[in-house]
Amino acid sequence: MSDNDSGGVTRRVTPKRGRAALSDLTLIVRPPGRPADIRVFAGEEVAEAEEYARANGSEVERLQ
Repeated sequence: MSDNDSGGVTRRVTPKRGRAALSDLTLIVRPPGRPADIRVFAGEEVAEAEEYARANGSEVERLQ
């Protein structure tokens, strides 16, 4: 059980991005001190990854 679980009804929000295969995810942005805000991006989403990194004081890293 979690201390912050309200037990109430939650609403699922549809993701704005489409699904991607794990093998397509080649970029990661890790905002410092905020592990919940880590996001991964597909190779064709370089511009989005760079924008997210800039907005969160981080940098884009390539996954191998």
